[in-house]
Amino acid sequence: MKLHTSAKINLNLKIFPEKKDNFHKLSTIMIPIDIFDELEIVESSEDLITFSDKNLNQIESTIHKALKLLRNVNPKFDKYFCINVDKKIPYNSGLGGGSSDAGAVIRYLCDNYQLNLPMNIDIVREVGSDVPFFVEGVVSKVEGIGEIVNPIEIDRDLNLLIAVPKIGLSTKEVFDTYDTLSSSTKDIYMLDDIEIFNDLWPASIKVYPEIKIVKESLEEKYQNKFFMSGSGSSFFSIIDKPKEIKIEKDDLNFIQVSKKIDSSLYQNDD
Repeated sequence: MKLHTSAKINLNLKIFPEKKDNFHKLSTIMIPIDIFDELEIVESSEDLITFSDKNLNQIESTIHKALKLLRNVNPKFDKYFCINVDKKIPYNSGLGGGSSDAGAVIRYLCDNYQLNLPMNIDIVREVGSDVPFFVEGVVSKVEGIGEIVNPIEIDRDLNLLIAVPKIGLSTKEVFDTYDTLSSSTKDIYMLDDIEIFNDLWPASIKVYPEIKIVKESLEEKYQNKFFMSGSGSSFFSIIDKPKEIKIEKDDLNFIQVSKKIDSSLYQNDD
């Protein structure tokens, strides 16, 4: 079975002082977009998980953690899998590639092997805070520490220019810095009745001042507003005429015109 599992964008991100399990509570609107990792999954005599990015073969991935959690919740489940991941979503960019891979594996195995779905709070604790969104797989308002996922409607097409700098941001370092800031200013853009903003932007600038230069350069080049997604380092811009955009990679790690899609997971038997 081949699975195509998408990236995501946080259209906004509100961080609350209150914590749970040492994670800040938050509120965010997340959308799946048409940038995909490609997973091939087949039954095997043992688990073997490999990535096209060889650096990822040296770590315990979110897929390893997802399989472990599924077996804890379903102790009689005795199947093993060979899973190969062709990475198309830029790694360590804040676009949710690892979470998307894990969410796809959880959804696929639960649906096809009649497994009990783990509770969202356990998925957050054991796998990752964005993974419940990908298990649901549609445009959603996500709250708590990621365990509360409520699908919502955005009844319009949404075209985006996604740009990923070569600068990487550590989620932990950004949140730790956020905790030291006495206040934060919001740069808010209205999309119909949705506020576009990111509470972590001031902390990100504090961690890596160069990222502000990247944002300003993008805005000057494309004459449009850019916002950081999640804890970074990816940026997105809402564009009206995607076919007229002339893309230049320059010093970026990745740049692509993308769009909001209906579901984060597609599968076929080819």
